[in-house]
Amino acid sequence: MRMTIQFRPKNGTLLLPINYEEVLQGFLYRSIQDFELARFLHDVGYTKEKRRFKMFTFSRLYGTYRIYRYEKKIEFFDQVTWYISSVLDSLIVNLAQNYLLQEQFMLNGQPIHIEETAVKRLEIPEKRSYQIRMLSPLTVYSTYENQYGEKRTHFFSPFDVVFSNLIEKNFYNKFQAYFQQAPTKKVAIRPINVTKRDKVITVFKGFRINAWNGIYEIQAPLPYVKFMYDVGIGSKNSQGFGMFEFIE
Repeated sequence: MRMTIQFRPKNGTLLLPINYEEVLQGFLYRSIQDFELARFLHDVGYTKEKRRFKMFTFSRLYGTYRIYRYEKKIEFFDQVTWYISSVLDSLIVNLAQNYLLQEQFMLNGQPIHIEETAVKRLEIPEKRSYQIRMLSPLTVYSTYENQYGEKRTHFFSPFDVVFSNLIEKNFYNKFQAYFQQAPTKKVAIRPINVTKRDKVITVFKGFRINAWNGIYEIQAPLPYVKFMYDVGIGSKNSQGFGMFEFIE
């Protein structure tokens, strides 16, 4: 299930850090009125072995903006659109009710007025493949220890040979964590229109992340595609990565 939120800064503009995913994640968690659900998602989540998944994702903000590179800030003007998606209907319904009833919120210490909230389930025919456009950048990585015992992280690009396999493995882990059973069909993804300009380097809680926007093709059964649409693809979905929309 996916929610579209349209809001407007009450003071005319909204100033955020250039890497504002952490701000949006905090705003989302504070907006959950079911405190047990909020605690479960924040502290526990759905697990497979040592991995924990929150089963939601969100987009970047869409609207008119200006970037201040030296100050590392971004300023939004007028109406802003934001998307939140989850396989957990209870989460989306809870957020939607809160945004509809309250309307006035503080985001990064600045007042905003939520003008419209819409919730919709995905309706798409089954096809052999699906073209998608990223609404928040896609990231996949692996961690390892170097010869000195120091932990290192390697991020993969869409042009790496193992990229599709890592996306598939991540999907399998999330699927098993949520449904408590292993998927039986294959998943594949490949870049269709991705260039070096689509690379995004951001920072979340002091951790540097390499991610990619662009257009991709997914081959997977429709139920798998719907699940990925709701929870995101790749890693760090609940930190604002891996949300996509379909290209008709």
